[in-house]
Amino acid sequence: MHFKHPEILYALLLLIIPIIVHLFQLQRFVKVPFTNVQFLKNIEQQTRKSTRLKKWLILITRLLLLTSLIVAFAQPYFSNLSSQTKFNTTIYLDNSFSMQAKGNEGELLRSISQKIIKENTNSNNTISLITNDAIFNNLSVKSLKNKLISLKYSSNKLDLNTVLLKINTLNNLKTNYLNKSLLISDFQNVNYNKKSFFTNVNSPVSLLKLNPIKNINIFIDSIYTTGNSLKEITIKVQIKSTSNNTSVIPISLYNNTKLIGKTTAKFKNSTVETVEFTIPNSVKFNGKISLVDTSLEFDNDFYFTISKPKKINILSIGNSSEFLSKIYTEAEFNFTHVQLHKLSYNDIQKQQLIILNEIDVIPSELIQDLYNFSTNGGTLVIIPSKNSNLNSYNKIFKVLDLGLITSKIENEYKITTINYEHPLINDVFEKKITNFQYPKTTIYYKANLKNSSSVLKLANNASFISSKKNKEGIIYWISSPLNSNISNFLQSPLIVPVFYNFAKKNLRINQLYYTIASENNIDVKTTVGKDAILKMSTKTQEFIPLQTISQNKVTLKIQGTHLQSGFYKIKSNNTLLKTIAFNYNREESDLTYLNLKSLTINNKNITIIKSIDDFINEINNQKQMNWLFKWFLAFSMLFLLIEMLILKYFNK
Repeated sequence: MHFKHPEILYALLLLIIPIIVHLFQLQRFVKVPFTNVQFLKNIEQQTRKSTRLKKWLILITRLLLLTSLIVAFAQPYFSNLSSQTKFNTTIYLDNSFSMQAKGNEGELLRSISQKIIKENTNSNNTISLITNDAIFNNLSVKSLKNKLISLKYSSNKLDLNTVLLKINTLNNLKTNYLNKSLLISDFQNVNYNKKSFFTNVNSPVSLLKLNPIKNINIFIDSIYTTGNSLKEITIKVQIKSTSNNTSVIPISLYNNTKLIGKTTAKFKNSTVETVEFTIPNSVKFNGKISLVDTSLEFDNDFYFTISKPKKINILSIGNSSEFLSKIYTEAEFNFTHVQLHKLSYNDIQKQQLIILNEIDVIPSELIQDLYNFSTNGGTLVIIPSKNSNLNSYNKIFKVLDLGLITSKIENEYKITTINYEHPLINDVFEKKITNFQYPKTTIYYKANLKNSSSVLKLANNASFISSKKNKEGIIYWISSPLNSNISNFLQSPLIVPVFYNFAKKNLRINQLYYTIASENNIDVKTTVGKDAILKMSTKTQEFIPLQTISQNKVTLKIQGTHLQSGFYKIKSNNTLLKTIAFNYNREESDLTYLNLKSLTINNKNITIIKSIDDFINEINNQKQMNWLFKWFLAFSMLFLLIEMLILKYFNK
């Protein structure tokens, strides 16, 4: 038995007062002379015995009466807990995208939210609510209802150990509380960090698993480009299913809101299918791939962007060549020629293509800048001169890991072999040519090249033009000078497509899309003023991300918690710099779930419940108190009645 006001029990000490009153006889007896006392002595003995019994009965009833009153005012009750115990209820509600799945009563998140609201309608308790992107502490019933009604799906996902850490943090802020926690989720495998276990469960935690009706989900996993040509881009779309099926799923391609094309993904008792679309290579394209699937909605759309090709910056260093300016016209290229001694090294990193045109000696300081240019994605074309210094050229070969130039060969050779499969010219010829007027050269530099691929070869099988991938960039080596005194390659039909593709094949498609994460870093090639800032915007919002300004680019650091899938414009002073696309992470598209029983092993504080009702009833049972003060009031009235009856009817 417990007491709400145990301090009142100190009043029981006052019961000593009636005891003292009854033990000490305060009444004085008067002696009266009488002639014959033999008979009276017998009466006196009987009267004193009955009086003494009556007094003891009255004492007992009064003590019981006062005791009952004192105990009643102390408000006694039966309960497993003290009346002073404060309850702290924390609910984690998973609002990740997988909770869009349909249960027996609709979407899992919406149906469980309604049940929580219903069960807490008449409650006076405060509840703390944790979601994947927010913490709401000490909510009233009305506030809890408003939060649940307005709760939106989040791209954030929390592993279970992080959830427990958040709960423990909240509990530690509240001392002398009885903590009860409820985790509501579909408990996907992706939300469980297998490297750690439930070792930090210090207070009772209940797990409520929500199960969808079906575990089949068809979604767009990723897209990529392949087989890009000068005229069109091929986009491949990978469609996945969480289980083998034979469904035929319609797939649509949009440019902004305009429908561009349709196709179907035909699953042949498989889980992966790939479809493709082709789009022009000369337009800005804000693409959206869509399919129809009723299981989850967040992974039915996939966004990507392809920027309209800009003029390519080309820098020719060395001898002036008229043929370059004719190929690289102003309509498509920003072509600049500069003599070596007039070169501004700051201009190198602004280019997409650099041509070293017949330089005798390559300066050491230029070599390092060209290495940085190439590794950052630039295309470098090296054309030797008649009097090239081999030591100088071998220095740049070593830095670029090209190989070694061994000797200069002065002999006439025809250019006889064309590698039709090489990416540089694979779309130039419709078919292989047999009757070809071979160009020739009288000088070439023999070299042992590393990991290179030949584009054109001489009659002696030596490479005339070869290429090598250098991290993000490409290096082309032309083994012969191209001036008309040495070679007639400039008069060959090959000169235009080869040099044109040096520039156009270098044109890399910008990153098609970004996946929303806790932090995304995006490089924007631009030059801004000291106090200028870049802004990002959609149709409904505009914000300023964290940004780092460096030479010729700005790096944006974007926190992903507030992002939604779709298109984002990056602007500087209301000038559009580029448009990028964000997509939600597809990890939650895979509908595989945890076995909760494995989490309860060796952890007595974790229990699995079947419904929200079980959790609420458990709390209410713990809070239930059987009050006894009415009984003690009744006892006090009973003892008062008994005392009155004793006083009235008990014979002296």
